[in-house]
Amino acid sequence: MRFRCTTSRFLRDLAKLKQIADYESCDPTRLDDWLKELGAEFRQYTYQMLKSGVDRRVLRFLSDEHLQIDCGIFNGVHRMRILEVAKR
Repeated sequence: MRFRCTTSRFLRDLAKLKQIADYESCDPTRLDDWLKELGAEFRQYTYQMLKSGVDRRVLRFLSDEHLQIDCGIFNGVHRMRILEVAKR
């Protein structure tokens, strides 16, 4: 049980760090700013999306599967919100 609690805490702390990180040097299309407009909690996905080759130019072409499998976004509501705003 202790291992599970420690793992959960680590993942929460990691998500918080991803939300406050500075991605300016590796984010020329300012994907992080776009995600921040959706809500501060969406910034946790910036690193993995950039690492997967996503930038603002390809957002409208993404699918739910891309976000889940390639970008590691497991929260279905967050994926739905990202896709909804990207299609506009």
